[in-house]
Amino acid sequence: MWKGFKVIDADAHMHEPQYLWERYMEPEYRDQVPKVIGMNGINFIYEPDGRLIEHGQGRTGHPSSVYEGMEEKYGEAMRQWWSPEIRLSEMDKFGWDIQVILPTGSNGNFAAEVALKDPKLGAAMSRAYHNWCYEYCSVDPKRMKFTGVLPAGGVQEMLTEARRAVEQLGAVSVRNPLLPEGKWLHHPEYDEFWQLASDLDFPITIHGEYQRRRFQPFAAIKGQEGAFGALDHAIGFAFDNMATYGHFVFGGVLERFPKLRLGLLESNAGWVPFWLGRLDDHASGRQSAFLGSDPLPLKTSEYFMRQCIISADADEQGLKYAVDFIGDDLIVFNTDYPHPDAPDPRTVMTDFMAQPISEKSKRKILWDNAIRLYGSRLVDGSD
Repeated sequence: MWKGFKVIDADAHMHEPQYLWERYMEPEYRDQVPKVIGMNGINFIYEPDGRLIEHGQGRTGHPSSVYEGMEEKYGEAMRQWWSPEIRLSEMDKFGWDIQVILPTGSNGNFAAEVALKDPKLGAAMSRAYHNWCYEYCSVDPKRMKFTGVLPAGGVQEMLTEARRAVEQLGAVSVRNPLLPEGKWLHHPEYDEFWQLASDLDFPITIHGEYQRRRFQPFAAIKGQEGAFGALDHAIGFAFDNMATYGHFVFGGVLERFPKLRLGLLESNAGWVPFWLGRLDDHASGRQSAFLGSDPLPLKTSEYFMRQCIISADADEQGLKYAVDFIGDDLIVFNTDYPHPDAPDPRTVMTDFMAQPISEKSKRKILWDNAIRLYGSRLVDGSD
């Protein structure tokens, strides 16, 4: 709690240990995962195996300069590699009651990528990652919750692991699945998955991963000309989430599954007024000539109001305008802790409380709306 405000951090991150696959993979699959040979900041560096990672294409993530200020920013928490105990201590210090924790980069997320080339191995990696998450969060399962990463190389593997992660291990959401080339979220083969999420009452969290490769126009030069790394990152998350939301609407997924909830994370909330207005114009307004089919039963903005919640950074400049446009029931608070580009945890609450919105809105964004997004399992057993 922070000065009388209960706080849910709706989008924080794991920093997985280098031994993740070595210790948590099932024995029959352990030797099939590319070996982790080091770290670049918070991301695993894998040894190319010629199959899942082509030779000459080692995975190193961002330039090392991105991570230079992390120890100063996170101190002892980083030196302990964000153990569950030090994380809980940090949460107490900064006033965060509950964190929903997502994977990081080429670490836990690697399971989803591997599943596109080897569905069985990807599913085993997903199970290993979820087993580690369960063990991590079990130190205090009332305060630490995790988000699953699904293997979408095969629909049945994806369904089986989604059910296991939520029902048996306590995941409060799953990330939007990374689909094989040529597959789309609105294809009927994925309807069973959207129905499962509706039936089990867990949200799909969209976090800049489904189509993001389309929105990295400067990837080829960002490593050599640093300023383009910032531009590439600014484009990637927001544009991916915008496109993915549009896909759920124009593909009819939200119409067919009215109980499905989407959480749009880590892309700010300030773009919502522009994007919903533009999509409305393309669905039923002056630009709907491009629709090429029957109008949607609802406005695109109405689907958002009915089924979506978006996260906001504490210091983002457009938060007030998002609240003015969609109200204060559809926005959640996030810290992105402990990523290198996350808001400083020492000032994040002060920055949020300085936002020019009402105290009533702040209380909703800090607590109530996260429960709307993640459902009752987020606070089951909590005081």
